[in-house]
Amino acid sequence: MEKWEIRKQNREFKNRIFTIRNLDCVNHRKNVRNDFYVIDTFNWINVVALTTDGRFILVKQHRLGTDEISIETPGGVIEGNEDPEDCAVRELREETGYTGKKISLLKSLRVNPAIMSNTITFYLVEDCELSGSQELDPAEEIEVMTVTVDELSEMMKNGVFTHSLAVTGLGLYFLSSHNRFGRVVF
Repeated sequence: MEKWEIRKQNREFKNRIFTIRNLDCVNHRKNVRNDFYVIDTFNWINVVALTTDGRFILVKQHRLGTDEISIETPGGVIEGNEDPEDCAVRELREETGYTGKKISLLKSLRVNPAIMSNTITFYLVEDCELSGSQELDPAEEIEVMTVTVDELSEMMKNGVFTHSLAVTGLGLYFLSSHNRFGRVVF
């Protein structure tokens, strides 16, 4: 398989969160020309966090894209040249007030390579304890909750989790060698 040739690209839109590029492309093997659109945005992290007594740390917040209250794993944007692991520690602390003693990489993935250029890196942070208060951005309102593995399992089965990145992070955890519960809860 050969790649499409990008003949020309134009920035169609830009704001503080993302840029949309229009790509004029040609597939020489098929002799087809087509326009594609790509969203350039920041790289992200997502954190599966467990307390010292084995509870999952979750966040609840209003998501305007769907106008719903969403229960998720903590996560956020990697700022500038910030190390992704440092970002995971920072976002967990800022969103929840928790810090952990052990951090492990679960996986780094492309968010949606069909239309997006960024990556998301998933981390596990273990042995977390509440070490301070939340440090939220002015536009954030986040409620913190902790749940047992059985409660998490029920939430997964009942469709409480609708955020694909949270489900992916939890799935990566339960399929990893770090899974302390010895089972998958989905």
